[in-house]
Amino acid sequence: MTRRHAGVSVAAAGRAVCLTLAAPVRAAETPNQADAPAAEVAKLEDARRAAMISADPAALESVFAADCTYIHSNGISQSRADLLGMLARGEIRYRAFTVEAVQYRAYGATVVVTGMQTIELTNSGKPFSSRSRYTVVYAPAAGGL
Repeated sequence: MTRRHAGVSVAAAGRAVCLTLAAPVRAAETPNQADAPAAEVAKLEDARRAAMISADPAALESVFAADCTYIHSNGISQSRADLLGMLARGEIRYRAFTVEAVQYRAYGATVVVTGMQTIELTNSGKPFSSRSRYTVVYAPAAGGL
């Protein structure tokens, strides 16, 4: 399944504790409706991408844990504060996310998301496109997943 995301409002109850990006993959799966944590994370992932496109640091603060590490496709690692600061200053502008081959694996209340993504963005005003594998880990935090 392939999804293309545009900016929409975000209301999230969970925390992404880690995001990493690497190389290509194949396969696709959606969460089973009976698998509540994975279904909730699928919604959070849609909200996360939408908030990144709309450059909404407040919405992303509710998704990313305070100790989150965001690893870009070029290997640069940032804290939540650093990433949100770049978005707020307009240094990086996400234009579109296309995701495919998404898999949700629940381990109790922790959910690991893997897939393939194409990201279109501008970095310091220069257009950039990246196709990469990604991993996001959602774990329980105070107030919900």
